[in-house]
Amino acid sequence: MKDGIRSHGFTALGPLHEALAKLTGWKACGFAALLGAFAALAFAPFHLTPALVVSVTGLIWMMDGARGMVRWGRSMFMRGWAFGFGFFLIGMYWTTSPFLVEPEKHAVFLWMPLIALPGGMALIWGAGAALAGAFWSASPSRVFIFSIFFALCELVRGHLFGGFPWNIFGTTWAPGHAVSQAAAIGGVYWLTLLTLLVCAAPAALVDTRDSRGVLGRALPVLVAVVLTGFGWAWGAQRLSQPSVMSEETIVLMDAGIPQAEKYKGTGDRVLARYGEFLRDIESDPDDIVVWPEGALPFELLANNYALDVISAYLGQRSLIVGTTRRSFDGREGVYHNSLAVLQTESGRAELIALYDKHRLVPFGELPASEIIPFGNSISGILPGAMQQLATSGFEPGSEPTVLFPANLPPFVALICYEGLFPEITRKAGPQRSEAKWIVTISNDAWFGRGMGPAQHYAQNRYRSIESGLPMARVASRGATAMVDGMGRETARGQRVAGDPDGWISSVVRTPLPAALPATPYQRFGPALFWLTLTGFAVLAFLSWRR
Repeated sequence: MKDGIRSHGFTALGPLHEALAKLTGWKACGFAALLGAFAALAFAPFHLTPALVVSVTGLIWMMDGARGMVRWGRSMFMRGWAFGFGFFLIGMYWTTSPFLVEPEKHAVFLWMPLIALPGGMALIWGAGAALAGAFWSASPSRVFIFSIFFALCELVRGHLFGGFPWNIFGTTWAPGHAVSQAAAIGGVYWLTLLTLLVCAAPAALVDTRDSRGVLGRALPVLVAVVLTGFGWAWGAQRLSQPSVMSEETIVLMDAGIPQAEKYKGTGDRVLARYGEFLRDIESDPDDIVVWPEGALPFELLANNYALDVISAYLGQRSLIVGTTRRSFDGREGVYHNSLAVLQTESGRAELIALYDKHRLVPFGELPASEIIPFGNSISGILPGAMQQLATSGFEPGSEPTVLFPANLPPFVALICYEGLFPEITRKAGPQRSEAKWIVTISNDAWFGRGMGPAQHYAQNRYRSIESGLPMARVASRGATAMVDGMGRETARGQRVAGDPDGWISSVVRTPLPAALPATPYQRFGPALFWLTLTGFAVLAFLSWRR
């Protein structure tokens, strides 16, 4: 079949289509992987969406050639898998950072984040490409077929084994900019479906049909241009509204200690630095102070000395802080990754609200007996604090919820990994409509200094766009910032003088933006995603031609 491919359509693109469609074997896999790697530039911190258009178009043209082969299912799978491998390898290379904290011990295991992780996640895209092959067509319908199956792949990726929706296609649009506002209508998965269609549309300009009609081939591109134009115009009109601030004032504080130093010693240096922030940073008695996930390298609620230090400096302010905590219920103690709210009562910092992280990191935070095969055996090869997670792990909290601490506006709590999931904010208990803001705490120090922290921050901001709720975000060695209900950054942490060597503090005092009215996505959830997916299936059927 490879020598029999003849491309028709726009003459200038014909030779390129033929060249890509004729690739076989390792050449095909290698080039698909390069396309996937190039596609990673479409996400934070670059947001070069044209890179995604070029990569997706190239992949579809390669799938054209694969569908004509005798073993087309295998060929389709390998192209989809290789594309995914390149994409996840470049987009998630930062997962090697924990293994490089002590390279003399763990560098030999870099194959786990460099090969096993991207290779495993790419299996989903490979399966999607193979399934799309069963319905493939030389006509423009393949644009809809590709969009349908890869949107479903992204949905599966966001839920399988707890889900890992990192850099799903809809997040290529910079959050807080015009096109990203579409997430307020149908959520980020709906935006992903539309983005796939826009990126796939140019592939329809060339195909293997003998038909000479230009309009039929150009129509998907015209639709994509109109769709993008309307999305940009609607988003720009929405963004013309200025950020309205509430009367609440939030103080975001991160000491910025390197991950390699955090668990060395007793944690007194970290506690002292946060104590200095409480003492020296300009603040009013009714301010709300937020510290990051695992701000202190010990169980804060069980450490009387740390509570005494906080009590001495907190005053009438409230403190929201992330901490590991241990609970007992008639059995051996279990650990939780928690968010605690503290206020001073009778001169003592008291716990007034608590949230336990319920969406735990697969293969990381869950108890080894539940999800990690041979967890006790492999704990010795995992880096630093990950060793304890592999052998004991954390217990998940019961469910997402809205917290109602005294004297604070009610908020949805998100701890690190939970900020990737749209449904958590939308389903945060029966009182979700009463929430006024989102508090996101994270430890981005694990991600190193590459693209990881920027990607995490960008994806977190989509939770504000989807819900209309402002977000106060504090991430250790990541982006510490305030975001309004449209995903726009209104304030960002600045470094404070006096950091120890290697530390990068980030502190800002800022008003809390007011919450926006509930968005269509907040009210109706993923309904628009499924309606649009059905519409694409109908259009694919009407335009289908083998």
